[in-house]
Amino acid sequence: MIDVGELGEEGPAVIAEAAGFLRARGMQIIGVREGLETLVEAASEAGLPLLNVGNATPVRRQVEKSEEKPVGGSLVIKQPVRSGQQVYARGGDLIVLSSVSPGAEVLADGHVHIYGTLRGRALAGVRGDSQARIFCHDLQAELLSVAGNYQINEQFKNIGAGMPVQVFLDEDTLRIEPL
Repeated sequence: MIDVGELGEEGPAVIAEAAGFLRARGMQIIGVREGLETLVEAASEAGLPLLNVGNATPVRRQVEKSEEKPVGGSLVIKQPVRSGQQVYARGGDLIVLSSVSPGAEVLADGHVHIYGTLRGRALAGVRGDSQARIFCHDLQAELLSVAGNYQINEQFKNIGAGMPVQVFLDEDTLRIEPL
């Protein structure tokens, strides 16, 4: 994750350069902590997802990379999502009928459904839909995010492991509850 809160006027150029530098070395950027509007726009233009920290007010959300397009409002993936893969359901829900491996990333403008074990990253409501939810049968994720509000594994470790859960926003707080 990249924190752009301390960057000044040179920030937009630094963001694009840093993103290219990190990607060229095989590092995955999971998001940018929001800052000034010019920095938020530079991060969006660099193709980086924006993340809201804690209970701060979201500025804007945009993820432009799309590997596949949802059909009929939902994108259904039948095979496991492997490490290093990113699947994005633009404009709809994502349904994974298998598992999501560590290092994999699933994103949707709507809900994310995983009918297996979630070990990677899941982001629902990436364009700001605070009503979006993540559903999975076994939660062992690296990162969870709904409408830019996120938690990393250390914040929810052992919650939902081995049981079906849902992840949703409750007054700008990410909640994890059993189904």
